Amino acid sequence: MKLSKKLINKSQPILEAIETHPFITGIGHGSVPKEALAFYVGQDFNYLSAFTKVYAAAIQKCDDWSQMQLFADQIEFILNGEIRAHEVFCEIAQINYSSLQHAQQAPMTYLYNEHMYNAARTGDLIDVVAAMLPCPWTYNEIGKHLVEKGLATDENPFQEWIEFYASVDSEDKALSDRLFAILDTEAKKYRPEYLQQVENRFLKSCELELRFWEQAMQRVDWQFADLFN
Repeated sequence: MKLSKKLINKSQPILEAIETHPFITGIGHGSVPKEALAFYVGQDFNYLSAFTKVYAAAIQKCDDWSQMQLFADQIEFILNGEIRAHEVFCEIAQINYSSLQHAQQAPMTYLYNEHMYNAARTGDLIDVVAAMLPCPWTYNEIGKHLVEKGLATDENPFQEWIEFYASVDSEDKALSDRLFAILDTEAKKYRPEYLQQVENRFLKSCELELRFWEQAMQRVDWQFADLFN
C-alpha cells in the first residue's frame, strides 16, 4: 500500500472529529461566535507565518526543481492569496483584520509551530512534507464535506470560505495531491522503521489541526499570558 493511502486511511478518525467539531458545524450552519472567529484568525495568521518559513526550509531539502517551484509558489499563495479566507471571517465578525496580526501564540499554536519547525530542523524532505500536509488536506476535506451536506448556500455567510477550500480547483486540493505524491516518491528511499516516524509526524499534525479548532472555539490562551509581555 502506498504511504499516502495508508496515511489517509489511518487518519480518518481524526478527520471525522474535525468535520464534526462545533467550529466546523458552526461554519456549516452559518453561526460561529465572533470571539472564536477573531481568536482563530489571530492564531492562524501566526501559524501561517511559521508555515511560510517551513516552506522555505523545505526548498533547501529539495533536489528537484519542480519541487522547489511548488514550495516557492505556496509561499506566494500564503502571502497574497490565503488571507482572503481570514478576511471572510473578519467581515462576518465585523473586526479589523490588521488588529489581529500581532496576536501572541496561544499554547496549541506554539505546539503546532514547534512540531513543524522540528521536522524542518531534524528531518528530511519527507518529514517536512508529512508535518505540513495535514493543513491543506484537512481544509480541502472540510470544504468538500460541507458542500456535500448542502451547506454552502447563498444564505450562509460562510459560503465563500467553504467554496474557497472545497473547489476541485482550490489551491489546497492541488497542493495536497502534489504533497501526497512527493511522500509516495520519497518513501521508496526509506526503511519501514523510518517511515513510522514520518507517519507519526503526519498523524500528530492531523490531531493538532483538530486541537487548533478547539483552541479557537474555547479561546484557550496561556493562563499567565499577561506575564509574558
